[in-house]
Amino acid sequence: MTSRERVVRTLQLEEPDRVPLDLGSTVTSIHKTAHKRLKEHLGVENGEEVIIDGLQQVVKPDERLLKRFDIDVRHVSLRPSVPWQRIGEGMYRDEWGIVYKEQSGYCEMVDHPLADITDARGLEAYPWPDPHDERRFDGLEEEVRELNEHSDYAIMFGGFSESFFGLPSWLIGHERFYADLIANEHFVNAVLDHLEDFFLQLADEALKRVGTLIQIVKVADDLGTQSGPILSPGLYRKLIKPRQKKLYTHIKERTDGKLFLHSCGSIYAFIEDFIENGVDVLNPVQISAADMQPERLTQEFGGRLAFWGPGCDTQRVLPFGTEEDVEEEVKMRTEQFAPGGGFVFSAVHNIQYDVPPENTVAMYDTAKKYGKY
Repeated sequence: MTSRERVVRTLQLEEPDRVPLDLGSTVTSIHKTAHKRLKEHLGVENGEEVIIDGLQQVVKPDERLLKRFDIDVRHVSLRPSVPWQRIGEGMYRDEWGIVYKEQSGYCEMVDHPLADITDARGLEAYPWPDPHDERRFDGLEEEVRELNEHSDYAIMFGGFSESFFGLPSWLIGHERFYADLIANEHFVNAVLDHLEDFFLQLADEALKRVGTLIQIVKVADDLGTQSGPILSPGLYRKLIKPRQKKLYTHIKERTDGKLFLHSCGSIYAFIEDFIENGVDVLNPVQISAADMQPERLTQEFGGRLAFWGPGCDTQRVLPFGTEEDVEEEVKMRTEQFAPGGGFVFSAVHNIQYDVPPENTVAMYDTAKKYGKY
């Protein structure tokens, strides 16, 4: 069975020959420091650290590592219209006008372009990025077509991340956005109207180029904390869910690829809504968060939803456990999620900078060894 066949069958909620493996799909990737140490550990020389997410400082994994671990998925994403611009020592601005500062191996948001705007009229002067900018699609179709025609990997396509909850909070500022959800709903709706229009047009432009060539489309909106949802289910259903449904339906009308939603934390309260919105695949399945017990998730949603990523806890086991701890964790999670299909293995989230390379090797080697059907 080829990698593509293996992933497709898994996402059809059927058992393939073995559990598919992923490393590198943005939220299943690896911090630049851990990546460099892993290459050194495995004797992989040269090659650069290509940052694919400046905020999280994760990289596109070296192809030699992907082959070493028999990774079944390759990730391709839309480009920004303007790359991050350096505006000072350790300071950057993205195409949305959000400013970041390097801190402790990551980047933190320190300035939000809509922070001083409080009504819809004020948004007229903001320079909204252009979804039709050709720089977003430079070389995109060629890259996807090359993978589709000259490899047997499953192709995950990204570029619609944090559309209606994460991104507006970055533009406005987290604290004020959360308050505005209740106290300034008119303004929030005006911002969301702009973002809805942007992402619908972006989906049109992107999927007319690659929609027939991909197997998975990634969207994202982080809605959970460690202990529970960030916002109430009622507020989510009023303001966020309808826009997600419109975008997700729009995407699925333009591709046969499965819809992959990344949403961190304790998001049990929203999973039924995600399924109603057309989500096929849930990631990262943060099993250490409240109400995210594996048995509960598989019993209630198995057979209706694929789980991508609950292979090894990234908060405690992967960074702080022994190789034996990692092996036991991987075996347990595989036994919990693999039966019946619908399980793609990766760490719960990106492999962080302090993860020992030996643990990363143990994780993937154990997953392949015990992931056979």
